[in-house]
Amino acid sequence: MLGAGMPALAGDLPALRASILLGEPRPASPVFESDELEALQLEPSRGLSAASAAVAAEARGSDPLDLPLAKGIGSRIRVSETAGYDSNVFRLSGAAAATAAGLAQMGDWYSTTRLGLGLEKSYAGQQLALDYDLSLARYGAFDFLNHNASTAVGRWRWTAGPNWKGELSTEYREALDDFAYYRSSQRSLGVTRQNTGSAFYRVVPGWEVGVQAAQGNRRYPDGTRPSNEIDFAGVDTVLRYVPDSGAVVAITRRKARGQYPNLPTDAGALAEKRFEQEEIFAEASLPLRSGTRGLVRMGTISRSYGRYPQNDFSGRNGLLGLEWQLTPRLQLNGTLRYDVEPAQDFVSSYVATKRLAGGVVWDYSPKLRIEGRAEWRDAEYRGDPGFGARVAARRQDQGLLTSVAATWQVTAHTRWVSSLTRENRDSTEAGLSFNYWTLAGSLQWLF
Repeated sequence: MLGAGMPALAGDLPALRASILLGEPRPASPVFESDELEALQLEPSRGLSAASAAVAAEARGSDPLDLPLAKGIGSRIRVSETAGYDSNVFRLSGAAAATAAGLAQMGDWYSTTRLGLGLEKSYAGQQLALDYDLSLARYGAFDFLNHNASTAVGRWRWTAGPNWKGELSTEYREALDDFAYYRSSQRSLGVTRQNTGSAFYRVVPGWEVGVQAAQGNRRYPDGTRPSNEIDFAGVDTVLRYVPDSGAVVAITRRKARGQYPNLPTDAGALAEKRFEQEEIFAEASLPLRSGTRGLVRMGTISRSYGRYPQNDFSGRNGLLGLEWQLTPRLQLNGTLRYDVEPAQDFVSSYVATKRLAGGVVWDYSPKLRIEGRAEWRDAEYRGDPGFGARVAARRQDQGLLTSVAATWQVTAHTRWVSSLTRENRDSTEAGLSFNYWTLAGSLQWLF
């Protein structure tokens, strides 16, 4: 997805995720699935808020687990130390799979030290935002997973007169591949680079038209996954309505393309080297009453390939959500989603995913916040990978993730976060089922 200049409803989408960035070919296991069930994060946010001035004035950040940005915009230093245990680091199906992989155990202790530096300056309607984050991850038994990862983001949010605004940004991100999809006990560190730009023009009060563009790539400097390296680019055309009521309604047409530079191109190779994708979707964020908001998204997606047109697919995506402020201290939220996204392997070309999620955020006191989440997910892998035979579903995964986290604001610049997460995933394909639990705690400072 393109990540430039779409505030409120879509926010700053920092990477071409989903259908563009992660649509990677890999043998024997799915290349891309719908967004992974993510646990509540314990680290300080690596990104800068699009409405940083407003967030800086709040007692807490806009994200429940985001440290406050102090009382003004300027320089800041973030430091955190996290320790935890993961019962199934490589998301294996059981002890027998661990033995077959040459591992003496499935779980391990880990620690992560993070240092973040941020700078924001505003002048005459322009804002420059720089952010750097260094993460040092260390494991106990699986010390071959030890790694350092850096993230650097630079953004210039610009305005020109009363009607023009936009953003230019560049990003560099290093991250360990997720073992829920990367079925290997080998460390794989990916590097993603992306440049984005956007420009929006206010036609009349409340109405805006704009263009967003992004270009980037993902590489594996350690040489672990050359066939998953990708180049991508895309353009969004956006019509947006933002009235004074706080509602946001947008219609977006997205065209994207990508290529995998290291895939074989000989006549016997089944992998697709290039693709083109088009999406049209409408989304709305509607305030119902103070603190309560409804969310709606509906759209279509289509993808075409150059070598094997039988891999082409199209479908519909949709989301219904509600954020309900039950009391001043208690918020409930829920979403129902249906997504169609690429998933290339030897038996599928796309995945249709249904999700049902619910959560609660309870501000027990000014210093203590408790959050809970549960998400059910059903993914059906469909389509024709190039063998000329189509079936309704070749593989089906069902998963349930539950998590709870508590945040204690020790002082104005120090907090402690504890998190407990469990996920169970069952698959009709042997070896792809797994379950795990994680327990972690994090001490965080902001200066």
